[in-house]
Amino acid sequence: MTNLKRISIAGFTVLIMLFTLTGRTEEKNSIMDMLGKGSDKDIPIKITSDRMEAYNKKDLIIFYDNVKAIRSDTTLLADRMDIYLNQKDKKIEKIVALGNVRINQEDKNATAEKATYFDNTQEILLEGSPQVWQKGNVLKGNSISMHLNEDRIIVNSADVQIKPKSMKNAPGMGKSKKETGNKESDSEEGAL
Repeated sequence: MTNLKRISIAGFTVLIMLFTLTGRTEEKNSIMDMLGKGSDKDIPIKITSDRMEAYNKKDLIIFYDNVKAIRSDTTLLADRMDIYLNQKDKKIEKIVALGNVRINQEDKNATAEKATYFDNTQEILLEGSPQVWQKGNVLKGNSISMHLNEDRIIVNSADVQIKPKSMKNAPGMGKSKKETGNKESDSEEGAL
């Protein structure tokens, strides 16, 4: 069998195996939804890259350069993606995205240098200056661990910025000194 046919078969096999990623059937409403939880577990993932290598004996598939994975309304971009398969049933055991990792879903975003998804524990670990943001709310840390089954996030060295929903309508907020007649500054800057 030629190498091109092997790569085509391996690529098709990857698409079939990616169908098996597990998820929960809940409405998407949190930042963790973009990274694997949701009702779209049966929706295929399309992966494109400049190059792909499949190692059947190692149960490993590697995508190199300009990696783009799309599933439903979620897009993951990275320099490299390694997919580790279980030796027994060839299902996904772990996915590691490396280098300039960006995850986008509607108004939710995440960046890191490394993102690791563990299928058996339904955990996503973001490392390397990770940050997650949505509608002005920002979460940063040394590492961000998202436990999808538990709807729980663990952040080491947490740095959180929460944007109030309506600062302009809050009493004394968002108005200049002229509008309020107040001598103290009531501007939005520093109002957090």
